[in-house]
Amino acid sequence: MLGPVEVEVDGSVLDLGAPKPRQVLAVLALHRGQPVSPETIAGALWGDQPPASHAVTIQGYVSSLRKALEPERAPRRAGTVIQTSALGYALRLPVDEIDAARLEMAVRSAGVVARTDRDRPWLIAGSPDPDQLGAAADLLDEAVAAWRGEPYADLADDPVIAVERRRLHEVRTAAVELRELIRMQRGDAAAAARRLETEVTGQPHRERLWLLYAAALVLAERQVDALAALRRLRDTLRDDLGVDASPAVGALETAILQQRVAAEPSARATTVLRVAVVDDHPMFRMGMTGLLGSLEGLELVGAAGESAGARALVARGVDVVLMDLDLAGESGIDLTRELVRDHPALKVLVMTMHEDDDHVAGALQAGAAGYLLKSAEADDVLRAIRGVARGELIIGSAVASAARSRLARP
Repeated sequence: MLGPVEVEVDGSVLDLGAPKPRQVLAVLALHRGQPVSPETIAGALWGDQPPASHAVTIQGYVSSLRKALEPERAPRRAGTVIQTSALGYALRLPVDEIDAARLEMAVRSAGVVARTDRDRPWLIAGSPDPDQLGAAADLLDEAVAAWRGEPYADLADDPVIAVERRRLHEVRTAAVELRELIRMQRGDAAAAARRLETEVTGQPHRERLWLLYAAALVLAERQVDALAALRRLRDTLRDDLGVDASPAVGALETAILQQRVAAEPSARATTVLRVAVVDDHPMFRMGMTGLLGSLEGLELVGAAGESAGARALVARGVDVVLMDLDLAGESGIDLTRELVRDHPALKVLVMTMHEDDDHVAGALQAGAAGYLLKSAEADDVLRAIRGVARGELIIGSAVASAARSRLARP
């Protein structure tokens, strides 16, 4: 039913004859095993002007369909696929023998296995069984592949058929979303991004689809493209519908900048990172060195309050430097540029009191791998250190808006 009517038996497509019998079969399939009166069938075939002998004509169509569907049936023996009752005709097939029903079942079963995180709808909640995810993905692949065009293409566009077509389009989109969500979970984000790009082009207002697309882009290491996609969604919703994007869009933008799109690896699985602090405030240096010394997986190399001391620390071998932007008259941005240039493997995580656009943009342009305010929580600091060490761009939520506007510009 997901396209022109087609019946396949043992791998072979049956010849259903003329268009009208095909339309009859489509009407019966639409009602999923429920009896359909000749008058309802006539309305679908001829609209408001059925022939006077439409009941006899429909009976002839049903007879030809029975011959095609049950060629071994004895003459005058009651049909088992298309049955007749006082209420009309009914197509009696197992529900999984109709592609539209298989699509719905695949979405329902996948929705149980791949429940999305309530606050982060681009993630699967919990720790689903990989085998179950794989089985759900296979069912979704098969169901989506059965889509061959406009559902019930043989029937006219009356209100009932139009509603059913819209519903099936919605089910198909849900199937694509679940399939690509599972694909991202299984580590194939690049393929998910390619497939979702085709989908979002045709559905510019569907937020969930765009959220998954942006998440797939991030996981495929295309952060700037992801931010641009979400900005395009915001603009389209505002320009076309006069509405603002939901809070989930802003949450994903922030998650992208903080590199929280994917589930975070266990701290115990990471290697020890050598960290240094560069800040001209003695109290901050003392507090930060105490914090870093207490965090698992970090080795504090030392702390400095000016550029000469920072250069000496980095020369001893450092993975991540926590850098202030004001160093007793010296520029932390200039020092960041110098250190990144001289030590390409070094990651600089800015920690400062400045949250304006110019400081954020200046630090990022100088090569900083992250930007946090000094008010960040200890967990956020640890997460940011680990993130920049992995090569990710980490931006604190307090400055995410400024960074977002800069990075999303063409």
